[in-house]
Amino acid sequence: MKGLSLKQKGFFFIIYIATIILLVHSIISKNITLELCSIGDIVFFTILTALTESFTVVFKNMSISTTFAITITTYILFGPFSSILILVLGFLFRILKVNNNQYKHLFNTPIYGTVFNCCAIILPIIIGNYVFNAINNSNLIILQQINISIVIFGVIYFLINALVMSILMSLMTQKHIFYCLSSSIKIGIIHFIVMIPIGLILAMIFNQNKYWGIVCIIIPISLIRYTLLLYTGSKSQFIDTVEALMNAIDARDQYTEGHSRRVAEISVAIGKELKYNQWSIEELNIAAMLHDVGKIGVSDAILNKPGKLTDEEFDVIKEHPEIGIKIIKDIKNIDYVYPVVRNHHERYDGKGYPDGKKGDELPLNVYIVQLADTVDAMASDRPYRKGLSESVILEEINKYSGTQFHPKVAETYLRIVEKNDGKLP
Repeated sequence: MKGLSLKQKGFFFIIYIATIILLVHSIISKNITLELCSIGDIVFFTILTALTESFTVVFKNMSISTTFAITITTYILFGPFSSILILVLGFLFRILKVNNNQYKHLFNTPIYGTVFNCCAIILPIIIGNYVFNAINNSNLIILQQINISIVIFGVIYFLINALVMSILMSLMTQKHIFYCLSSSIKIGIIHFIVMIPIGLILAMIFNQNKYWGIVCIIIPISLIRYTLLLYTGSKSQFIDTVEALMNAIDARDQYTEGHSRRVAEISVAIGKELKYNQWSIEELNIAAMLHDVGKIGVSDAILNKPGKLTDEEFDVIKEHPEIGIKIIKDIKNIDYVYPVVRNHHERYDGKGYPDGKKGDELPLNVYIVQLADTVDAMASDRPYRKGLSESVILEEINKYSGTQFHPKVAETYLRIVEKNDGKLP
């Protein structure tokens, strides 16, 4: 556990101990019976689990696999004890590709991490099993007849797993636990909901057709997974290309290096505060990274001039939004970027450029990037002035809310600063 903080070590030990205590209690109270399915079933589903774990599709904060469907299937078919054994063995035998040339497996993972991951599998099953047994021992006959108890088991499993991993993420990143938990639930809930009926179907097919039935179903599921892999691969390549282009833009302007990245970070912070979903945040991030793409068409002599620009030079600079549209207009499926690239110098009162649009004539993302762009410009040092202080920047935003800035965006940004104890994001 070298390199872990005291809080992180403490959390690991709490999870270890909680898992042991609950497992022992479940066995003693007969909530879990030590009954094993056949060796053939264990081997078959262990291999299946190892394969689904090994072929997990990872994209940004999301991981997509069919292992949860196997969890539901084995729990229904063989009970909690065999399900735990199968899932742990499958996890231990997985070989996960983490990048182009590296693989993650049992022998290059710290033992404390492996034990923790196994507990993150076992603990949700134990707690979900308590709830499942409570429902089936109750008088709620209707729930039992339509297998709602299995669905509830799946939901409990998901929530406990999300909670454990969110606490760990909070300790690792210093972000608030509720932020990490809400992010995990938003990202994973649809995937888990889809996997529950798949698990039920796999259990029914296994009862009728045994191993061949499962294999026949897994093949189309694997094809879906392969399609997702191609999609996430292309998305990753696209984002890498956008970041390379963003770096090229910033490298041309020696006075504002890193500007586009900072604008994107501020824009994303505002988007999250406005409760944007994951895809909307991704679109906002890409648009913010590309907002100044038109500066590629502005000469270095003007872009890097050490003093203030003349009126003629400023007129040339003002052409960069239109130049940006010409650069990206033939790129497919990024229509959401166009308004930001063209209009990020517009004002809420209509006194901006190039089109003089105002108010609701422009989407909110334009005003988010516009404010983020202005904040970073005010905070950055220039040859003819030092960057403005945080207090002065906040005064400017308050002063020009409703004229230069969209009032909703300005209010949201100020709320973020207040939550950050007065520090700019």
